[in-house]
Amino acid sequence: SDLHPDNGRKGGLELTATLKNRAPFAQQFPHLELTLTDTADKAVARKVLTPADYLPAKAAIADGMQPNADVAVAVGIDPGEIAASGYRLYLFYP
Repeated sequence: SDLHPDNGRKGGLELTATLKNRAPFAQQFPHLELTLTDTADKAVARKVLTPADYLPAKAAIADGMQPNADVAVAVGIDPGEIAASGYRLYLFYP
């Protein structure tokens, strides 16, 4: 994963990641927890992204991630006035 300035939006960030399903069967898409951190690695903001938030509008979410497939993710983030210097990204299933 990577979090970098979004060149298309002033003050915006773009989260990119690759989700990998190495199983020989389809799996549900995970939720993504993005935590922005300060210079001491303390959380300053946290956001949970559901599959509907990070997949294209026409994606077949109910079908899940196909076997042995990679899924590219790119999401625009508006941090507002938050000054973050790092991030953590966790995948989880609610």
